[in-house]
Amino acid sequence: MGKYNTEVKITDFNVDWKKIKSACMTTISKEGGDKEPSHEWKRKLLLCEHSPIRRGVISWKWPQIPYAISTHFARHHEGCEKFVGTERTDRTGVDRETRSQMNYVPMEMDANLQAIINISYKRLCTSADPTTRQYWLSVLLAIREYDEDIFYACVPQCIRCGGCPEYTNCGFYDKFAEGLTKEQLTDVHQRYDAYNDYRVRVLSLKK
Repeated sequence: MGKYNTEVKITDFNVDWKKIKSACMTTISKEGGDKEPSHEWKRKLLLCEHSPIRRGVISWKWPQIPYAISTHFARHHEGCEKFVGTERTDRTGVDRETRSQMNYVPMEMDANLQAIINISYKRLCTSADPTTRQYWLSVLLAIREYDEDIFYACVPQCIRCGGCPEYTNCGFYDKFAEGLTKEQLTDVHQRYDAYNDYRVRVLSLKK
């Protein structure tokens, strides 16, 4: 996945779908029940981005991330918290003036599901820094081991919008859309399906 060590470890996976559904039912003055919601229900909720998804929180750690790349993730502030290793000389014993901005530091993050979706919009974009993309993809692939539906809902912003919203169009969506049907182009759920089929092929993932 590139020349940098993108290893990541999920340190806490606090996603209770029954609890999330209970919050949904409470907002319409109903009871959630004890049954685990279906994959279809979970995906619809994640794509709707209704407030109960903020009940799900995931924590992870990159043992090694280039300091410059850590600053990209530090810019995200809604629904997440960041903890980045220091480069202070008095803490590390290394003169920080000799360090490159691409020297490794450890970094941990906590984020609710809405924040993870939001970060994906920006950091899966092919206009994002390629190394940053690889570090974020490593997180999503680790999350996929726990929950396929959360991974499914994490897409670049062009897939959500049905077109590129950036100042400069990188061309990814235009090329991606060439193979889509009219229904896939106009229906957000079908667009997400098509994108997930695409990345299964590109990343050689098992369905």
